[in-house]
Amino acid sequence: MTWQPLPLPVRHDPGREVDGSAKAVEAADPYQATVVALSTPGHDGGAAMARTFVEEFARMGWPRERIARMFRISRYVAAHAVYRARGPEFVASIIDDVLGPVRAAQTDGEG
Repeated sequence: MTWQPLPLPVRHDPGREVDGSAKAVEAADPYQATVVALSTPGHDGGAAMARTFVEEFARMGWPRERIARMFRISRYVAAHAVYRARGPEFVASIIDDVLGPVRAAQTDGEG
């Protein structure tokens, strides 16, 4: 398995105390937050993550259109990453899988 740590920016507020004493962030601080990407053969993490987002926001009452729009907005970093990597058709298929397909409008006396 190959991985490479991706350092996250750490903001230090000099006036903020941690454990009763102010501590400056050091370049080699062992407690610096990092992101690690792992290879997981046989598991589609992007699809699982997208499905989780759709389920979570649907349970909060968001309509289908708002959930789809969330994936297109770069402020939603993880959801947008799935959108950019897989495309709008993939996102639409996940939404359809979770919420069911969009029903076509009924016409002239049918139904």
